[in-house]
Amino acid sequence: MKIAPINRAQQVFAASAVLTIMALTGCSAVNEQATTREYAASDGIVESVGPLDLRNVLVVTAGKGEPGAILGTIFNRSESAVRVTLEGGNGSSEVMIEGKDKYVFENEDADDATLEQLRALPGSRIDMSVTVNSEATTLSVPVMDGTLAEYREFVPGGYTPEPAPESTDEASAGTTDEPAADEAAEGH
Repeated sequence: MKIAPINRAQQVFAASAVLTIMALTGCSAVNEQATTREYAASDGIVESVGPLDLRNVLVVTAGKGEPGAILGTIFNRSESAVRVTLEGGNGSSEVMIEGKDKYVFENEDADDATLEQLRALPGSRIDMSVTVNSEATTLSVPVMDGTLAEYREFVPGGYTPEPAPESTDEASAGTTDEPAADEAAEGH
């Protein structure tokens, strides 16, 4: 008689353990894994246009109304050379990319890829037309400034950080313009 209750307890424990494991791991059986999705891990865009893959493409500028430089890499997946034109913000850049090759804007001296007088503030986006041979597509490309150290050397005209507010002697001493509690009580 003692055998039945022990087996029943073991069966209940085993069943609850199996249900717990299924409840904790069952989500991955029906949901998409986040690590299998492609996304722009950096600040630039990740897009494909025709036989080209654009990776981490963005524009850096000192500010609204200033020139901007295109950064990023374009990979040509095709066997033949491809002409690509990027236009936006009152400027354009045209490059030829050989078959199975890449073009890295940051490494090129021949084409500085400067867009004149951007009408966008850093932190916003601009519409950039990407023309591959004769097929055009418009992409929304982020605009950055030199706040992040990795972009500073590419800001046209150089990057000058805004000066930090200077501290005053009063602020250093911890005084404020508000009356102290005892002074406020006297006035009421």
